[in-house]
Amino acid sequence: MPAARYEASVLLPRDELHRTVSRVVRAIPRGRVLSYSRVAVLAGLPGRARLIGKVMARIGSQLPWWRVLRADRTMAEEVREKQARRLKAEGVKVGASGRVPRSAFLPIGDEALHRRIRRGAR
Repeated sequence: MPAARYEASVLLPRDELHRTVSRVVRAIPRGRVLSYSRVAVLAGLPGRARLIGKVMARIGSQLPWWRVLRADRTMAEEVREKQARRLKAEGVKVGASGRVPRSAFLPIGDEALHRRIRRGAR
């Protein structure tokens, strides 16, 4: 498998990295969200939120990308309108500032989420 260097200290087979991130993001249920940093932890890459962002930029169109937010519970400016619209359609409250309430975030220890990740949620 060809290796993809996304950050100086991370060298993983590209396909494996993409599959792992995809599995985690697809496991996020409708109406719930995770931060890039939590996706990184669940993908076995703690401290690599920026790496997750780079992978999402590359393959995000194939995923429910709108369910992944910044750690401060906001959306990136360039996609805020589209992301807010999609989140609202799933029942997520989005404040005027683009901030999502903490209650929309899945707890990192959510067993149902872990089961969905292990099953390879689609």
